[in-house]
Amino acid sequence: MMTFLRFMMSFLISISPVVPSALAPESTSFTCDGSLVETTIYNNENGAYSRVKAYEELDAGAFIVIKLVNSKLMLPRTFNVGETSFTDGKWWWSYEDHQHPTFRGLTPLGEVQEFNCEAL
Repeated sequence: MMTFLRFMMSFLISISPVVPSALAPESTSFTCDGSLVETTIYNNENGAYSRVKAYEELDAGAFIVIKLVNSKLMLPRTFNVGETSFTDGKWWWSYEDHQHPTFRGLTPLGEVQEFNCEAL
């Protein structure tokens, strides 16, 4: 499972935008199937990166940066009613349960892979 996660995420590092380190705040840490995962949510509606400190502060340009073992993902906010979630159509992160967020990805065969995550 860990090898699959690393393999699927490794190619994404070259296409993921990097947030300047001066703007990167402390992250929220999770373990997803035994791997350390750090997340940070930013607002960016007007082009100014600002860290989101409360889920109620999300603006229309919000996105999440998910740092994995060997790569990063940047997923835009969804506007699903009743949940805080982010997706790019291939990867999906949701905070329906803030202690156990949902993290899913599509495999090359189009199957949904779900990773069990828990807050640290």
